[in-house]
Amino acid sequence: MESVYSQRIRAGKRRTYFFDVRETRGNDYYLTITESRKKFDSDGYERHKIFYGFR
Repeated sequence: MESVYSQRIRAGKRRTYFFDVRETRGNDYYLTITESRKKFDSDGYERHKIFYGFR
């Protein structure tokens, strides 16, 4: 899978959003939105992803 577009957006001190558009082998595209939040209690991050396919 080939990355077509990628953008990182910081939202405050603890949240970052990643927007990635990728192309499949069948020439379809999909968008991945990833939210990354820094954990309060410990080191590390909590991540959530949403996928959306389109042509």
